[in-house]
Amino acid sequence: MTVPTTATARPQRRDAARNREQILAAATAAFAERGANVDVREIARAAGVGMGTLYRHFATKDHLLGAVIKRDFDAWMDEALRAAERSDPWAGLEAFLEDALARQNADRALMDGVFRVLATTSLLDDCRSRMSEVINLLLDRAHAAGVLRPDVGEADIALTLMSIGKIIELTEAGRPGLWRRQLRITLDGLRADGHTPISEPPITIADLDAAVCHSIPPLENP
Repeated sequence: MTVPTTATARPQRRDAARNREQILAAATAAFAERGANVDVREIARAAGVGMGTLYRHFATKDHLLGAVIKRDFDAWMDEALRAAERSDPWAGLEAFLEDALARQNADRALMDGVFRVLATTSLLDDCRSRMSEVINLLLDRAHAAGVLRPDVGEADIALTLMSIGKIIELTEAGRPGLWRRQLRITLDGLRADGHTPISEPPITIADLDAAVCHSIPPLENP
């Protein structure tokens, strides 16, 4: 058996790393433009690699979409946490929601891929943990400042992002930016001043998981 020399192994590693980055770049662009159902053969062609190379790096389409989402998600959470720590409590919450929805609007992979893929892979707990850290910091600061109604919790913020995200999906082509109006209305409903009591019990993240995950449709073009 021939053992590759160090000189030979290093170029191979560089080639593999370059191929992986080309695949991720092509996938990021394709998913953002066309959503999670884009055919992986198109991604391979755009990356300039064969299907065998793509599958050596990403065994399934879910793994590829997950890698794209995770990389973008981590960069976003790093930025969001820094902003949350230094912002005015209400302005920080408002900015986080607007930024999150603007990102959904700009990237269809987040719209139709994140729940479907993360709910069926090991990425879910990690991404949710990072998102929870940011959201709960924002909520704690807003509650302590008395600017956020006291009965609002993490799952309420998650539902807000999901519901206005659906509005983006339904209206953006015909009425670009309409979602910002709904966000303003929603933010007024989150304010502590003048809020009315809610008779329904609060929802937890576990409740939200149970309500959402069973309804996720299968991925096309796996």
